[in-house]
Amino acid sequence: MTIERIAIENRAQWLALRHQDVTASAVAGLLGASKYMTPLRLHMLKTGQISEDSADDKISDDAIELSALGRGLALEEVGADLLRRLKPDWIVSRNTEYYRDSELRIGATPDLLVNDPARGFGLVQQKSVEASIFRTQWHNEDGELSPPLEYFIQTIVEAHMTGAQWAAIGVLIVSYGVKFQLVPVEIHGGIWERVKREVAAFWKRVAANEPPPPDLAKDGAVIAQLYGDADDDLGIDLSGNARIVEILAEREALKAREKDGSEAEKARKVLDSEIIFTLGNASTGRLADGRIITAKTTRRKGFVVEPSAYRSVKVKEARI
Repeated sequence: MTIERIAIENRAQWLALRHQDVTASAVAGLLGASKYMTPLRLHMLKTGQISEDSADDKISDDAIELSALGRGLALEEVGADLLRRLKPDWIVSRNTEYYRDSELRIGATPDLLVNDPARGFGLVQQKSVEASIFRTQWHNEDGELSPPLEYFIQTIVEAHMTGAQWAAIGVLIVSYGVKFQLVPVEIHGGIWERVKREVAAFWKRVAANEPPPPDLAKDGAVIAQLYGDADDDLGIDLSGNARIVEILAEREALKAREKDGSEAEKARKVLDSEIIFTLGNASTGRLADGRIITAKTTRRKGFVVEPSAYRSVKVKEARI
């Protein structure tokens, strides 16, 4: 494995480098271990069919609001300082390079590179979380510390890319106070082998223009980006689609008991995403029994919030 180490000059250059690879932070999506990244989302991002959510910080005359990425970058030096105070015999450096395997097309941007006199070269992947999130999402049912699997995978990939002899996750827990928690990570060879297989299969699908099927529980936003603009003049025949009949029956039952924010509403929105995925850019679909599904685009003007567009699914009963 030949790894290139490329100096990061600016954000635009770094994003361009990342675009050509499956990065350590995204690879968990190919293993079904990410909350947000999915194979379909990654495929559409790498083929340019959708764009990343804005990661820009918001700045006004008297305030600045950091994006999630901006927050992480701003707190990196805080985490590095706390790690130095926790482990004064370690030599801790913030990474300034992008690591790339051009053959596998896997990339990584580790956070902290560390020399431990006892164990040698290692790395610490930094995360910052709010205290209540740390309590609920970073512990198992027995209350034991258990970071999300996707962060373990990210750290393992970075360890293999850098040749680290050991690795850890450094969690900055922010509330009224600040706590830094160090979590050791086993550099699992089996996970690395699976990552290589999944990434190779992913790039083959990209080359063949074969997007993976959607994960409907997670890919609602992807589907909304792909098919956000419905063609009002386009309708499709769904008379032979048995699945759509099942969806509408489930949807009707959910609508009968949903309230704002309820589990029924969330389940119904998953079905709506499947309906829109089935329709594509068509605004209407006709069923065998004469019912018509519509999913036209509604546009909202921007006032306090940014302007936006969404598709609202409706079912019209057959005319007798």
